[in-house]
Amino acid sequence: MRNRLMLCLTVLLTTAGSALAADIPVGHLTALTGPTSDVGIHYSQGVNDTLGYINQMGGIAGSKINFETVDYAYKAPQAIATYAGWMSGFKPVAIQGWGTADTEALKEKVAQDQVVYISAGYSNHLTDPTGKGVKSKGAAPYNFFYSPSYSDACRGLVKWAADDWKAKKGVGKPKFVHMGDNHPYPNAPKDACGDYAKELGFDIVPAIVYSMKPADAKAQCLSLKDSGANYAYLGNTSGPNISLLKSCSTVGVKTQFLANIWGWDEDAIKATGAEGDGVAWVVGATPWNDGASANAAMKAISAVSDPTGKAYR
Repeated sequence: MRNRLMLCLTVLLTTAGSALAADIPVGHLTALTGPTSDVGIHYSQGVNDTLGYINQMGGIAGSKINFETVDYAYKAPQAIATYAGWMSGFKPVAIQGWGTADTEALKEKVAQDQVVYISAGYSNHLTDPTGKGVKSKGAAPYNFFYSPSYSDACRGLVKWAADDWKAKKGVGKPKFVHMGDNHPYPNAPKDACGDYAKELGFDIVPAIVYSMKPADAKAQCLSLKDSGANYAYLGNTSGPNISLLKSCSTVGVKTQFLANIWGWDEDAIKATGAEGDGVAWVVGATPWNDGASANAAMKAISAVSDPTGKAYR
């Protein structure tokens, strides 16, 4: 999961190097705790290893990166307070952020302060540098991320679902449902994806809310079953999705699940077993055992925290 950002960070920081001071301050907002820590821990280690690797290689034009990592526990107010504290003293020229809510909340500030902000929140609301788009929620000229946006990724899943329905010779119009917590991250692609699903001939059933914290979800699964939805988009991270699939298997749900980029991973596959078979998932980077671990740069970056080379990334 970490390898998606390793080279991205290296390229962006190296490109900025010639304009930076001798000691390059970089902030790192991370979620080692909180409802998205199931994936945040891995991503955070990737950031730290990448920045450490750059320093091991001599830094940028001879200047080392002075980076500060802060666990904001996936709480947007805490991220905003951390940013304010940094700008009053540390003054980072770049920040590696994490969540959708906090990144969206900070986008105007980082634009005003001209701070390059790379996040793992792939909201489509962060993709318009001018703010002039038809459905834009403001300019985000200093925001960057590596991945398709949540909206584009969900559209891809819906297109796959439409093709799947035809291949299976489904009768009538297929039904699509958006599932996730009532939070900016799972809600980010809701409208765009639903609109595209309608264009492709889906009936949209009312959204079903389930917590970003792993918990029994039988009530939501019964609602899903009663809705008759053929395809369900899962907007939460892998931890609560594991709980949801396990709960749904106990009440006989037969829906085809479609997981967002953070909503499924190798750990989820192992944890759910047969209950997770067939989940369609947006894969944002080459899996570790499918080539990433053989890449020389990836191996070197991973070795910063795992000199033995035995850790699975």
